[in-house]
Amino acid sequence: MTIELIVSGMSCGGCAASLQKALLAQGAVTDAKVDFDSSKAVIESSLSKAEIVALIEAKGFSAE
Repeated sequence: MTIELIVSGMSCGGCAASLQKALLAQGAVTDAKVDFDSSKAVIESSLSKAEIVALIEAKGFSAE
């Protein structure tokens, strides 16, 4: 399933890259694209939206 979220708390492109790498490290995530300029994350995963939000929040960012 594709999940689109608005991510806040990123201060640079490095933050987006770090978050994208962390999401891709999860076995249930098959694809993840995090864009700093638009503050959007698009994730392909078998996880629920709540589980993805929890992963993002565990990395120090907020998502909705």
